[in-house]
Amino acid sequence: MDPVADMFSAIKNAILRKKDYVDVPSSKLKEAILDVLKREGYIRDWERLQDPQHTKGTQYTLRIYLKYADPRKQKPVIQEIKKISKPGRRIYVPKHRIPYVRKGLGIAILSTDAGVLTDHEARKLGKGGELIAYVW
Repeated sequence: MDPVADMFSAIKNAILRKKDYVDVPSSKLKEAILDVLKREGYIRDWERLQDPQHTKGTQYTLRIYLKYADPRKQKPVIQEIKKISKPGRRIYVPKHRIPYVRKGLGIAILSTDAGVLTDHEARKLGKGGELIAYVW
């Protein structure tokens, strides 16, 4: 039902299994969210896999390279990733009500008219929007 929530579940499950990467189906919103996670240092990288074995029709696969704080993969950088706005209940916040996540130690991901932004960037630009997720 919710492709972004499915991506978050795949990331959480891969972290629990101490995997180096996870593959998920693509979408432009997912790519924008992954750009934010990479920019903020929560994942190492991500890439589009356009091989014939990874492509289903026009949809390709995204490979997300996870990041760990130690070489033995005991401490993942993403402690929690939580979907806030759901298909049945969209959550919108104005610019003056953008929440602080874990007293500023985490990030909120928002979809605004300026693109997908973190809570810090949205406050700086004075933009509100749909609250997609919390990450810490």
